[in-house]
Amino acid sequence: MRSFWEHESWLTYDVVIIGGGIIGVNTAIECATRHPEWRVLLLERNLLPTGASTRNAGFACMGSLSEIASDIDLMGSDAARNLVQQRLDGLTLLRERCSGYDVGYTEDGGSEIFLEDHPSLSRLEEVNDLLAPIFGCAAFTQRNDLIAAYGLSPSVTTLMFTPFEGTLHSGKLIAALWDLASRVGVHIRTGAEVVTMRETHTSVELNVRTAYQDILVTAGQTVVATNAMIPSLVPATTLPEILPGRGQVVITKPLTNLKLKGSFHADEGYYYFRSVGNRVLLGGGRNLDFEGERTTSHQTTEHIQLVLENMLRSVILPNHPELEIEHRWAGTMAFTATKQPYVGNVSPRCVVAFGCNGMGVAISSNVAVQCANVLMC
Repeated sequence: MRSFWEHESWLTYDVVIIGGGIIGVNTAIECATRHPEWRVLLLERNLLPTGASTRNAGFACMGSLSEIASDIDLMGSDAARNLVQQRLDGLTLLRERCSGYDVGYTEDGGSEIFLEDHPSLSRLEEVNDLLAPIFGCAAFTQRNDLIAAYGLSPSVTTLMFTPFEGTLHSGKLIAALWDLASRVGVHIRTGAEVVTMRETHTSVELNVRTAYQDILVTAGQTVVATNAMIPSLVPATTLPEILPGRGQVVITKPLTNLKLKGSFHADEGYYYFRSVGNRVLLGGGRNLDFEGERTTSHQTTEHIQLVLENMLRSVILPNHPELEIEHRWAGTMAFTATKQPYVGNVSPRCVVAFGCNGMGVAISSNVAVQCANVLMC
């Protein structure tokens, strides 16, 4: 049995957000900032978020030429342009929110490399015209002079550059957001896994498992922001389809005379790499095995790891025979069939938010605003 003091001060909240990743913590900040009178609790089942938020590549990006061309075909020109606008608006909000914190943000521009001719290259004018109302100038320009300048292999035949992309330090970003959440009054609990939820007419009862015991927490409303893990708490019949996608990543040991700078995409965004100080990070390869990578497991696979390492040696860093891999890891993203994020009620007191489709850094702040709007309805 719990004491009156525990119940009043530790176990009863206006809003409980489940999931301490970039969507969850942004939502907690949004709620606490708008409603300082609310008691807001953020629950994270691990010591730190371990889905995609601290396991991504740290891209602050809008999308590559080939990806946006593909989006036009999938969803139409207006929706594709709106998605780019969402990403830019989200990045602006995120940077404003983290003002005063060191999140390792740099804006060295972004590039897309091509090893052969690609249909999107003939659509450069179309894509630039579509995005002109957003940027006021050409979003993408062909800069083949940068291929050698960045130390890339001569097998790269075309490089498309945009000045409107940046990179950041994903670990510092989440640490900054957690600190900000605490400063605006959010209660944060780690090592607290929500195993079941039961909704009543007046509240939601959450069974929270800790290292020592299960605890019952009561909330007026809940937000489930556990991304691809949402179906473990919310009946699948109440959800749009959630498609998990594993992203595998490698990062090198420090390199000498590294020329690479900025962020890079290849193969419609299925591969992505960047400089991290004097190291190079490379991720991707999900397109080599869509079914196998549609998993929430964080194990790396030998096949994709070998492809990534070969790409580093043959395409990205051909002039660095000293190259060694220092870290390998994987994270879980959540995708939607429409490539649009989803925010909505699955019951009167429960909101779900997911589907940043590999663009969580860019879109999460917008998703948090939508979550707060839904909670206020």
